[in-house]
Amino acid sequence: MIRFLILLLVFQLFTIGVFAQDISNSNPPNVVLILIDDSGLMDFGSFGGEAQTPNIDSLAKRGLMFTNMHASPVCAPSRAMLMTGSDSHLAGVANLPEMLPLEYQDLKGYGGVLDDSVQTIASRLKELDYNTYVTGKWHLGHDEKTLPTKRGFDRSFILGASGADNYVASGYLPMKSTAQWYADGEPTDLPNNFYSSEYYVDQMIRFHEEENDSDQPFFSYIAFQAIHAPIQAPKEFVEKYKSVYTAGWDVLREKRFATAKQMGIIPADAEMNPMFEEMNAWESVSEENKKEYITDMAVMAGMLEAMDYHIGRYLKYLKENGLDENTVFIITSDNGPDGGDYEKMHGWAKRHGYHRDFDNYGGKRYYGSIRPEFASAIAAPFSYFKYYTGEGGLRVPLIITGLKEPNHQIDNSFCFITDIAPTIYDIVGLSASENEGYAPVTGKSMLPHIENNSIPIYKPNEGVGLEAAASSAYFLGDYKIVKNNAPLGDNQWKMYNLKIDPAETTNIAAENPLIFQIMLSKYEMFAIKVGVQQMPDGYNAQKEVGLKSLKVMLNPFKN
Repeated sequence: MIRFLILLLVFQLFTIGVFAQDISNSNPPNVVLILIDDSGLMDFGSFGGEAQTPNIDSLAKRGLMFTNMHASPVCAPSRAMLMTGSDSHLAGVANLPEMLPLEYQDLKGYGGVLDDSVQTIASRLKELDYNTYVTGKWHLGHDEKTLPTKRGFDRSFILGASGADNYVASGYLPMKSTAQWYADGEPTDLPNNFYSSEYYVDQMIRFHEEENDSDQPFFSYIAFQAIHAPIQAPKEFVEKYKSVYTAGWDVLREKRFATAKQMGIIPADAEMNPMFEEMNAWESVSEENKKEYITDMAVMAGMLEAMDYHIGRYLKYLKENGLDENTVFIITSDNGPDGGDYEKMHGWAKRHGYHRDFDNYGGKRYYGSIRPEFASAIAAPFSYFKYYTGEGGLRVPLIITGLKEPNHQIDNSFCFITDIAPTIYDIVGLSASENEGYAPVTGKSMLPHIENNSIPIYKPNEGVGLEAAASSAYFLGDYKIVKNNAPLGDNQWKMYNLKIDPAETTNIAAENPLIFQIMLSKYEMFAIKVGVQQMPDGYNAQKEVGLKSLKVMLNPFKN
């Protein structure tokens, strides 16, 4: 009997492998990868958000919605892991240079640009003669060695840095006061009618037309600036949301909490953490400030809808030209909502041509951002937000469509951003492990699970480690250990059972000392393996950004 079961298992594994190969080798599919910036798990309409995102939702209704997808809490490390399938430290982008003490920026893994030891999805797909295109925010280097044209992309129009104005070539922070734009590897200017979401799609369509994709498969990567600060959107997309957020962040948190229960994203009996003590109650905010915060939230929702509108234009183009057939669509985000306090930057912003004119909200040079309190509400039912390894900073939406017959499903399986690259490799018939001479792909292919959901993406004994900006986490089965750094974290390890407590309300480390110690040991092995560097005592990523900003403001000529 045992022998029979072993033979049966071998046969199943063999047939799964053969099936994956048959999909790819007979007719390699096109791959469209769309990355949203700073979108929490529940921002899309299909995930219960307030913004109208009908085009994203249409893809979700035809495929799989993953509700337990995790990214880095910081944008560039996530992008490195997305593009390579390797841990961010191995990929050379463990942190952002503006968040690092100067003495750390020359350490291996901390340069803030893609290392030569990793391959991108684009470079691997060139092995199968794919046309490869990218538009949008790159954030993985902008010198002659690290631009997309040097990392496997045939055509590109990209923003090299972390963020910028969505209408003009201007940066958004004191140490990012200029924005670097590149077209096919060369510096370029922006047209007068530029709006980021619109132009990214325009350029992607142009690449298709100029390269003529009728005879070759293509890989299309669109990395939107939406909904990264400064949040900006044409008024026609913002108007409908002006009254949506008038009840404030406390009510919004409860609404998203209830929606998460209704959708089955969290258990019906799950609890939610209260707001951080450092944050304000909505009732304590002045009427003038309430108006500002409500307006910024409306702009954010409008920016998300504007992006979705232009995604719809792209989908329409593909369909009208027969390019949507045999095409896999993947949509995700780089981290949770941005809880940075940009209000402290308003003075600098005004001196550099930005405004807070509420008669021109969302328009050119509008300096909009959401408050940390609203970021906490958007992240609900989870704890924390961007910059932190609480679930609110890590858990992001993932939609995969085009791998099988339309069959809408919500999947609660744990997955990680490094899993996307090997999944794509599996879909097209490449081996993630056949990259001799390069850093290992640390993610796992999701394809076996997608084809047969009884096959787990991660086995119970397979863990995933994560570190960024001195905040850390390790996932193993239903358990998670996590350490959040200042200012909101206490830099102490805690342990949670995410299956019953996804909001991380009850620390169970003391009740499970053996499992806790095993996971700590596994995290330490992970940290050694990928080269995690211990930050100095008192390190605070946001404080580091603030200090660098202050130096620039005091001595702008050195910027």
